[in-house]
Amino acid sequence: MPAPNQPIRIHQDDLHSPSVEESLQQQAHLGRDVGEMAPQSWLVRTLFSSWFYLSVTSGLGAFVAWMILEPFFDDSMAGQDDVEIVNLLLFPTVAGFIGLFLGAAEGIMCRNASRAVISGAIGLGVGFGGGLIALVAAGCIFTVMTSIALEFWENPQDDEMPTGFALLILMMGRAAAWAVASIPAGLGQGIAIRQKKVVLNGVVGGVLGGLVGGLLFDPISLLFVTDDGEASLSRAIGLTCIGLSVGLFVGLVEGWTKTAWLLMQKGPLAGKQFVMYRDTTVLGSSPKADIYLFKDDVIEPRHALIHNRGGRFELEDCQTPDGTYVNGIPIKRHVLHAGDQIGLGKTVLEFSVKEKV
Repeated sequence: MPAPNQPIRIHQDDLHSPSVEESLQQQAHLGRDVGEMAPQSWLVRTLFSSWFYLSVTSGLGAFVAWMILEPFFDDSMAGQDDVEIVNLLLFPTVAGFIGLFLGAAEGIMCRNASRAVISGAIGLGVGFGGGLIALVAAGCIFTVMTSIALEFWENPQDDEMPTGFALLILMMGRAAAWAVASIPAGLGQGIAIRQKKVVLNGVVGGVLGGLVGGLLFDPISLLFVTDDGEASLSRAIGLTCIGLSVGLFVGLVEGWTKTAWLLMQKGPLAGKQFVMYRDTTVLGSSPKADIYLFKDDVIEPRHALIHNRGGRFELEDCQTPDGTYVNGIPIKRHVLHAGDQIGLGKTVLEFSVKEKV
């Protein structure tokens, strides 16, 4: 044995010894090269961005709500004191269908039918029921702001829209009303998966989206209401814009608040990002897994776990036959660092974590 602080000398014969060759072959067999990772195109990145697909699906939900309600609107009754039932159902119906499509969106994107159905149904129920409750507060806000706008309205008896400061106040009132009414629309997904952070993201996104969409509603009305007072097209565009805004801001808030996430580099959903909210995130081929990895026979229903230990993320293999790999090396447990490549079957996920300021 060499003396302390003496260099270890390796002879030519040692390099070609059977034990060294056997060890190298074993390491090569156990390791799994992830290969070159081609960057995703901007189109794929956009399609899999939550702000994009949530805004599209939410806008579609609001449009479906308009299609259901529109046959019951009577623009000839506009300005009269009678309150139509369809006006009372406007907030809860739009909130319900935004909640339906918003809740189902993640399941649809992940090819998880059961999650899409459950989250969508809960989104519809929470959106519609919450919209009925929010109707009281939203109605009061809009009534008060309309009363203030009347003070600055030059000809309030005319059928035409107000202008100037009166229009600004009316827009602010409608925006505030939709901000309140849109809160239930963003709640369903978080309630369905029982995650407080997702619920909070939905609340903030709903408020911001309703606010922006509500602000656009009256300018759209000025542009698209016909000379004879027909407002069908105006309502379609205005309500769809509210839905688009709610989904957009729910997705943006998710991006602003995320702390750790996985980006699928290789696999059936290459380009999809999975935000990790739970203390323990399950990766597997079961639809009940938090990250559903389908179309891969070697991935177990419960293949690997990622534990969040106070901001320190640890990957654990669930004693699977094919194993779990990090940067091509098989692991049982491994503390993840930004940029680590996690391999499960044919799928490669890149781990990212937001740096603490």
